[in-house]
Amino acid sequence: MGTLADEIARTLKHHGVTRAFGIPGGGSSLDIMDAAKRVEIPFTLARTEAAASIMAAVTGELTRAPGAVLVGVGPGASSAVNGIAYASLERSPMVLFIDGPASSLHQHFDQQAVYAPLARRTAQLRPGVGAATLSSLLTQSIHAPEGPVVVELTAGDAASDARAFEPTPHLPDAAPEPADIDGAAAMLAASRKPAIIVGLEARAHCDAVRAFADALGAVCFTTYKASGVIDAKAPHFIGPFTGASGENKALGDADLIIGIGFDAIECIPGTWPDGHAPVLMLSEAAPTNPRVPVDFAVTGDLSSTLAALTPKQSNAWRSDDIATLRGHMNDIYAPRGNGFSNAHVVQAMADVVDPATRLCVDAGAHMFAVFGLWPSAKPFGILKSNGLSSMAYALPAAIASKLAEPDVPVIAYTGDGGLAMSLGELATATELDLDITLCVINDAALSLIDIKQQRQQRPSVGVRSPLIDYAAVAQTLGWASEVIEDADALKLALRKPGRKLLDIRIDPAGYGDELARLRG
Repeated sequence: MGTLADEIARTLKHHGVTRAFGIPGGGSSLDIMDAAKRVEIPFTLARTEAAASIMAAVTGELTRAPGAVLVGVGPGASSAVNGIAYASLERSPMVLFIDGPASSLHQHFDQQAVYAPLARRTAQLRPGVGAATLSSLLTQSIHAPEGPVVVELTAGDAASDARAFEPTPHLPDAAPEPADIDGAAAMLAASRKPAIIVGLEARAHCDAVRAFADALGAVCFTTYKASGVIDAKAPHFIGPFTGASGENKALGDADLIIGIGFDAIECIPGTWPDGHAPVLMLSEAAPTNPRVPVDFAVTGDLSSTLAALTPKQSNAWRSDDIATLRGHMNDIYAPRGNGFSNAHVVQAMADVVDPATRLCVDAGAHMFAVFGLWPSAKPFGILKSNGLSSMAYALPAAIASKLAEPDVPVIAYTGDGGLAMSLGELATATELDLDITLCVINDAALSLIDIKQQRQQRPSVGVRSPLIDYAAVAQTLGWASEVIEDADALKLALRKPGRKLLDIRIDPAGYGDELARLRG
């Protein structure tokens, strides 16, 4: 008979968990790490619990199995909140193991209560039922709407004897209702100029989405999370969708808007445009959200839904109309002026970098040009925190990407503020000997907040900082590095092999106009 920790490790293996991340405490996390090693689930030590939980969440997205993260009681537990919030809003399957609860008032607070609003479920694992409880939670984590589950486990319970537990088989996703298919088919038949917004659920159904879009002849947008589900070079691709006013012109010409796996949490705050076309939502488990007024919805396995609705002939968009819409969207993001702006950086990257490269992008003003200019051709071509829009995401996401899919080249694209929040993970990447290119857009400011401050005619307070020489910092942590000040130097640096940090000094003057073109 093994211990509960042994049964937990075996349950994790059954559910496809490939790696655990974290910063262990002195309690049950040590037992789980030992048991996981025995079933060949490696453990990766991060520098912060927040970064570890982001790594686990991204691993869950890429592998479609729960990512795992281990933290200590008290401060370890509270420090993981940012990553769990990311996983909750952006539907990342993952499990957080917390040591505890604390046995005295020292480091004691209600850890499950902290995570209850974010997790799909929380539980304390105990001998006899612990593995069965975990299996149930992991099953819930990977079924729509995917998300994090959180468990507590004391050291004493982890080391206790446990009976062998056989995890239950995974259940298939529910098929759509025939009556709902009929209703959606009628809306499609009545449409002549449909527009599709492809969202995060569609990443697991790329072939079905592309086949449906091609057969329908619809113009297509992708949310940030769905970048690459529709190839950015496809003739009917219009551009990224954020819910900003700059996109209203392209949507306004449509007579039907079809959300495919589109979660309304992927929109920025605001109101849906007046006089919009009817909205048909095809999803696996789209939560209600007043941001998008849905006229009709079909819920169920997305590939099955799309196969049942695939039309026999395409619609009436003319190629000139599509070119006009795409031209309007391209104009929002195109580089302007003679300075070395963030848009010029992204354009230079697109000129020389293999388009199969995955970009992991931090929140901030630098993100807009990435989604407008990068030629993403496959699902997960760009990884970003969108629903939460967290800084300090790009580098942990790139580490997780390289561990989960070592053959996929990866670039972490971050602002100087985001890198400052995750600087210790440079050491993590060095210890793991990961081939990552890190581009830090270094303008010594929180540029997106700076722009908003200027637009509100406020004095410049709290958004600017002294310039940090990140190239010098990176060298001390085992990275090749250099300062970049123009496009030609950037192109040469990007062609160099190996792990490297490019400290890119840009002119931020164009950010304000770019935001105005996008959001009005």
